[in-house]
Amino acid sequence: MRASLRRVAVVLMLLPLAAVARAQSSAEKPAERSTQAAQSEHGSGTASAPVATPPNQATQNARSSASAPPTPPEKSSASNPVPASATPAAAPPAPTVPVTTEIGKINGASFRIDIPKNWNHGLVLYFHGYQQTPQVFEPKYPPSRVLQEILNRGYAVARSGYALGGWAVPQAASETDALRRYFRKKYGQPRETFLMGHSMGGLLTLMGLEQDAKEYAGGLALCGVLAPADLVMQRAFANRVAFDAFFPGVLPDVEHIPPTFAMNDIPTITNVQKGLDANPEQAALVRQIANIHTNRGLADVLVFNTFVIEDLRLKSGGNPFDNRNLVYSGTENDALLNQRVHRYASDANAYRFLANWYSPTGNLHRKLLEVHTIYDPLVPASTTAWYDELTRRQGNGDDLVQQYVDRDGHCNVTADQTGLAFDELLAWVHENKRPTPGLLPGSPPPPEKTPPKPKNPGKPE
Repeated sequence: MRASLRRVAVVLMLLPLAAVARAQSSAEKPAERSTQAAQSEHGSGTASAPVATPPNQATQNARSSASAPPTPPEKSSASNPVPASATPAAAPPAPTVPVTTEIGKINGASFRIDIPKNWNHGLVLYFHGYQQTPQVFEPKYPPSRVLQEILNRGYAVARSGYALGGWAVPQAASETDALRRYFRKKYGQPRETFLMGHSMGGLLTLMGLEQDAKEYAGGLALCGVLAPADLVMQRAFANRVAFDAFFPGVLPDVEHIPPTFAMNDIPTITNVQKGLDANPEQAALVRQIANIHTNRGLADVLVFNTFVIEDLRLKSGGNPFDNRNLVYSGTENDALLNQRVHRYASDANAYRFLANWYSPTGNLHRKLLEVHTIYDPLVPASTTAWYDELTRRQGNGDDLVQQYVDRDGHCNVTADQTGLAFDELLAWVHENKRPTPGLLPGSPPPPEKTPPKPKNPGKPE
């Protein structure tokens, strides 16, 4: 069990193709922050016009626009390099199907609906991952390459930006359901509806299939958090205070994190990495407990999770974290680590909030495909093993399949690979062709020789 917990290690949602740091850079509009580079709303401005909305909907400032500019080629960020052996072979881009876009608000949450010219009257409800602030959509940006793959296949895509940032699971679930009802009233009942999400959005995808299966045909989770939030977050907290045991004062005390702390602050990440680099033996102990390969990757995750710890304290109304009964194991000096680490007691109500939002039940009666990278420092691919075991115990294991792509980094699944995964899900739902667990068909196979580990395996969402 402890080995399993260690594999679950440092996990979060969030999020689409490893670029929150870039999404928060000064080069991008703050109102249009995306959880991944592949989901950023790039492109030139397009004309927009007011859209009439049903009078009984709490929808305001709705706008629509037709957008079909070519999308730029997908790039690997310098902060998330991919080994050459894991980079897909170049392929001509698929034709971009023109879309009609509607943007507005429902109950304070920004939403965006894209309907392709070749609409087949199917719908994909998309959940984005963990973001520091709510996402606000603007009509001048075309769909991301990831979502354009879904649109090219004839499916409309609807997504909420959520009214809250951070661990917004309760809000994201209700606001996306309100968007589903709005879409149905304005555009008609879809012939079928799928759920799709990255990171935290993967957990929301699972949650929707478990709680409201009759509304959905199936789901696609990418780099999903398919485990109880309390299990995942407790490990993230435990790893953070393990760092404090050997590097006191480098990051704010977990009980006094300032409200100005940013989850991808580059100077803070750099400072943490310098501390780790200066003390290689102690850094190795923390990397071992967190199962992270590099000091830079560890620094990214530690800073990200520091923000998450404060976010969850605020949302739960207390301290949801407890490591009193945890015996740290798996390092070269477990005795020293357990002697030094500080112990914290949780508040019962705060812990209950974290467990409620969300602990999967295994009540899966729709087909769910999950796709992960081989090495994900934030949400390890092994996280899904917890849910796989749960569904099998309840006799629902045949409705879950996990596949992987030979890439490094959180949510570093390409747009083309996302399209291939969606095709796998469609064949499963429509033709009962259950995907084969393992390498995503059509993805570049792993090299025969084991490649060296990347120096910088990617940033968290």
